[in-house]
Amino acid sequence: MLDNSFNTIMSGIEQGLASQEQIANLNKALTAGYGYAGKPTDLTHGGVIQTESLESTLKSVTFDMKHLKFWPAISIDKADSLFEQYNRITSYGADSSPYIAEGGAPQESDSTYIRDGQRIVFFGKRRKVSHQMTLIKTSVGDVVAQQAKEGTMDLLKDVEREMYWGHAHFVDAAGAQTGSLSDLPPDSIGMNGLLQQLRRGDTDAQHQSGDFEGYGSFRSIIRDLDGAVMTQDDVEELALVLVENFGEPGELHIEPLALSSFVRQFYPQFRSAPGLSNQTVGYDVSSVQTTAGKMDLKPNLFLRPRGRVRAKAVNVNCPNVPAAVSGADGGAATGNLEAGTYQYQITEVNDFGESSARNITAAVVVAANASSVVLTMPTAQAGTKYFKIYRSAPGGAVSTCEFIGNYRVGLSAYVDADAKRPGLAEAFMLDMRAETMRFKQLSPLSKMNFAIVTTALEFAIVMYGALFVYAPRFIGAMGNVGK
Repeated sequence: MLDNSFNTIMSGIEQGLASQEQIANLNKALTAGYGYAGKPTDLTHGGVIQTESLESTLKSVTFDMKHLKFWPAISIDKADSLFEQYNRITSYGADSSPYIAEGGAPQESDSTYIRDGQRIVFFGKRRKVSHQMTLIKTSVGDVVAQQAKEGTMDLLKDVEREMYWGHAHFVDAAGAQTGSLSDLPPDSIGMNGLLQQLRRGDTDAQHQSGDFEGYGSFRSIIRDLDGAVMTQDDVEELALVLVENFGEPGELHIEPLALSSFVRQFYPQFRSAPGLSNQTVGYDVSSVQTTAGKMDLKPNLFLRPRGRVRAKAVNVNCPNVPAAVSGADGGAATGNLEAGTYQYQITEVNDFGESSARNITAAVVVAANASSVVLTMPTAQAGTKYFKIYRSAPGGAVSTCEFIGNYRVGLSAYVDADAKRPGLAEAFMLDMRAETMRFKQLSPLSKMNFAIVTTALEFAIVMYGALFVYAPRFIGAMGNVGK
């Protein structure tokens, strides 16, 4: 029947007697089309017998191993306990007179040692593949291996961030961020990251050398740029501080946008020769020469700061919207906030993730510059470890609030003194020697298969370890870096 219809139409075409409808039907029958945008049963006409084409390579729109900067560079060592300890020498002896009288004896002098340590923490990602999925042919090959690879990348993403920011940005009852262990949730399962250990070591005498006491002034290893774009002077100044503390920094890790703002300052120094072809415009600023030597600039996407609150809870274990929060002007000379009207949002964080947000009941009006805001927090949900606080710029809408700090449950006061500015992050000047810091592993990256109790294969990608910063004052940071 199909052949007869086809022959009739073709005969009509040859004789010039075929109708437009017949010709249209013939075109439909002979057109393959571009496939379908819905389900396979949507295919019609020639599309039904097409061979579908799907590339076997999975295309990625997210990060790759080359985007990790801290994790590949850090020295790795083996851990043998859940609490790894080490000894630190802070002085070779007391600052007594080195002279002795004829026939006399020198003063007795002893070295000063400090015992310190860190908890080993446990990182993990869970994956699940149905048994049926393993039996079918897929475009990625072994689907379990693919899930293991993607689970590993998911874990390394978090490890890279936590190495910089684990337990960072916790605020004390005065509104300051000091890195003190007392500001952290007492039952936290998180890791002490680089920034927390630098802030603690900046003021803790047990991390400072005693051999140069009284020789030169004490200068902080953390420079607050207060929203200004980083300059060459800032790099040189911090490098000098680290050299004075016996550090040998060689890398500056910074978010790309802040680095771009730094590089653009050098554009006026670029000169082109008129009339020459194939010139490259721009200015190559990949390193800076400092008192400490060559400082390589390492842009890291994982240093982009946490911005606005997520639209919904991260997971079902922390689903509830926290109760109302209110705030009041803390008064002049109590912080760094400028006069204006501020909006706030809060979330609650437990061991599983972050809740959805609650807006402040009414905007807070700050009357004078150099002020703070005192927040009244709700009773925390069961299992909540700390609050995350988000604040707008002066006069900004509540939808523009960005992260400013973590506040553990149970603080005597919740004060925003503008220690961390919304939308701004840190840059880190690193001494990468193993004597300065290293990552100690109780277990390297491993795949752990779970018992099979359903028709699905479940496994976890795990790693147990912690970052150890033995000499915090060999490393520096810049806070509130402008861009």
